[in-house]
Parts: sequence; structure tokens; C-alpha cells
Amino acid sequence: MLLALDTSTRRIGVALYDAAQVLFETMWTSNFHHTVELAPAVQRALRHAGRSMDDVQAVAVAVGPGSFTSLRSGLAFAKGLALARSLPLIGVPSLDFLAASQPVSSDYRLAAVLEAGRKRLAVGWYECVEAAWQPTGRLELLTAAGLSQKIRQPTWVCGELDESARALLRRKWKNVRLASPAQSQRRPAFLAELAWARRQAGKLDDPATLSPIYLSQSSP
Repeated sequence: MLLALDTSTRRIGVALYDAAQVLFETMWTSNFHHTVELAPAVQRALRHAGRSMDDVQAVAVAVGPGSFTSLRSGLAFAKGLALARSLPLIGVPSLDFLAASQPVSSDYRLAAVLEAGRKRLAVGWYECVEAAWQPTGRLELLTAAGLSQKIRQPTWVCGELDESARALLRRKWKNVRLASPAQSQRRPAFLAELAWARRQAGKLDDPATLSPIYLSQSSP
């Protein structure tokens, strides 16, 4: 069984996964109390699934981009578990598993976003390759207006967007297809699925060197 943890932003997610099924999944919004909320949430997940830490065979963690403090909390917790229990550790970019949850089409590209502070958005661009979303280009740090200006072709936009950002993007109705708020959730079950596949392929991370993805305010 794999334990998946996402603390990229104020939205936290925990999932338990065993390839055959999602044993447990939960998401909630924290007022940046990640450090005190994460361990009890994992215990509740195990209890609800009727499992224990002895059943956990690997740990997956979202590596960002996202909030500096939030990401560090999740990575520290995941690394601690991996080292203490000699478990495989798999880091997955946060926008990759958000993209993995979206409907796939070659008719448009995908922009996956999450909160990056100071009214900015971390934006990842994806294209359909062999019936799956694959990242293309560099991650960018943009305002909602900057994101709108960058969209010049049919694009599916998903992720953390407040009402003002949604209203601004709706004005480009010819090229912007907005995912609903429910579709825009970063689901830890998709983090777990991607991490499980990476583990099966032998793509593991070293707890000593795994680091979060940060975007500075000077990023393009």
C-alpha cells in the first residue's frame, strides 16, 4: 500500500492506494497549520481504511511548485517516514497529478495552475501525447491577467482560481475552457497513481536529496 501526501498550498490531501483501489482519500483547506494537521490526518486515514503504518510500503509526496512553508512541511514528514521505516520515497510535481485528473483531448492544450502567493499563479503547460497529458515548456509564475494574455489557442484551464480570476478568464470564451471548481481539485489519489507507476518503473527518490520545486518572483 502507498501513502500519498500533498501539502503544496493551503489545500492538503492524503490518500491510501494499492493499485487495485483507492483505499482512502481526503482533502481539506488549512490555515497553514500543515505541521500539526498532517500526522493526525494520516492516522485517521489508516484507521478508516482498517490499516496501520506497517501496511505502508511506499510514500509519495507532492514536490511543488507551491507555498514554501507548506511544501517543506509535507516533504519533511514524508522524508521522516521514509527514513525511519526504510520505505521507498517518490516525489511527484504537483501540477502533474492535477493535469492527470483532467479530460484528455488533442483539440486543446492544458494549463494547470495553483496559488503561488502575492496574487500570482504557478502555471504548467501540457499537451496531449499518446492519450495522456505531458508537460511542455517551463513552469511560469503569472498573474491571472498574465495567464489570460498567454492563451491564444483553445486551452483547458484547471486549478486554484478565485472568482475574480475565473471571471477574467471567462472573457476569453473563444479560447478558454474552464474546469469547474470540483474538477480543479488536486486529488491525492492521482498523486498516488502516478507515484505507483514511477515506483513500478524503479523511479525512486533519495530522501536526502529530494527537494521542492520553487518559482521565484522573478520567474518568467
